[in-house]
Amino acid sequence: MCTVKVETLTGLLETSQLRRKDTGVEQQISLPSHQTLPLTSQVSSPNEEVNMVLMVRWNMALIALAVLLIFFITLILSFRGEGRTNLNPSSIYKDQGIPVGSSEAGCVVQPLVNLSQLRHYLNTVEAPCMTMRQFGGRAPAAHDGLKLACLDCQYNIQPGSCIVLSFGVNNDWGFEDDFAEYNCKVHSFDPTMDVEDHQRAPNIQFYRLGLSNYKGTKSLGQMRGSKKMSRVDRYENILKRLNLTDSVIDYLKIDIELSELDFFQDMFFSSPHLLRNIKQIGMEVHHKLEGVSDVGGSSVYQQFWKYYQLMHCYGFRVILMYTHSRRSMWREVLWGRLGDCSP
Repeated sequence: MCTVKVETLTGLLETSQLRRKDTGVEQQISLPSHQTLPLTSQVSSPNEEVNMVLMVRWNMALIALAVLLIFFITLILSFRGEGRTNLNPSSIYKDQGIPVGSSEAGCVVQPLVNLSQLRHYLNTVEAPCMTMRQFGGRAPAAHDGLKLACLDCQYNIQPGSCIVLSFGVNNDWGFEDDFAEYNCKVHSFDPTMDVEDHQRAPNIQFYRLGLSNYKGTKSLGQMRGSKKMSRVDRYENILKRLNLTDSVIDYLKIDIELSELDFFQDMFFSSPHLLRNIKQIGMEVHHKLEGVSDVGGSSVYQQFWKYYQLMHCYGFRVILMYTHSRRSMWREVLWGRLGDCSP
C-alpha cells in the first residue's frame, strides 16, 4: 500500500486539515501530526499511468485493425459476387440520362447451372393473355411463320396507329400481310432475300438490311444452308433511319437465326433506353431445352440465360412460349411490357 505524509513547506503541523465531500456535505478530518493517510485509490505511480496510456492505445490499434480486416473481406466478397453479378443500371447508364425504374435497379443476374432453369423460365407464364391473335402461318405458307400477339387492353395496340418492325422475312409475307390488314404500319427487314428495298403494300415497307450489334456486313444464312455476306445495322441506327427513335413500337418480331444474341447484346449494353418504347417482342430463340450437358461459361446457353434475366429486369414478362410442332428444335417466345387499360 502506498502512503504519503502530510507536511507543509515550513514544517510539520500539529494537525492537518483535509476536506472531502461525503453525500454533499464538507467534513473536516483531523489527523495527528506525522500520521500517514492511505492513498491507494487516489494516487497512482507514474509507471502505472504510462502503462494505462499504452494499453488504451494498443486497444484502439486492435479495433482499427479489425475494422480494416472486415472492410477488405467485404470488398473481396463483393468482387467475387458469391456466384452472381449485381447489375445496377442506374450507375451503368447514368451518363446516358436513362430513367431507371424499380424493376431495373439492383438487378441480379444468376449463373446458369442446368437447363432446368431455362425450361422453368420459358414455361412460366408471367403475364397471362386473354386475347391472343395469330399473325402469319396460314396455308399454303410454312407454319413456322406463325407469330402470336396479345391484344389485351394493357398493350393498347390500336389499328390505324400501331407500328410493327419485322426482322426476318425469308420470303414468307404472312405475318407482315396480316398486321398490314390489321391496319398497322409494318417495316420489314431481311438481307438474305434477293430483292431490293421496295414498298410491298401501302402499309408494308421492305428493307434489304439485317439486324446486328454493329453497322457493316456480316456472314448470314448459315442455318439455312446459304451463307452470304449481307448488310447489317444496329437497332438504334435503324430507328433513326425510319425516324422512329421516339416512337412506340407495338410489336417487334425477331426471327434472325441466332443473331438475336447480337440484338440482345447491343440493346442491353448500348441502347437500353430504347426498350422502354417496345410493347411486345415475338422472338424465335435458337437453343435447345433438352439433351444438353454442357452449359459452361462459354456456351450459348449462358448467354441466353443472362439476357433472359435482363429482359425481366427491364420490365418484360413472358406471355407465352410455344413451338410450331413437336419436331421443332426452336421455340417462339412472346414477351410484353405491361401497361394499363386506361383510355
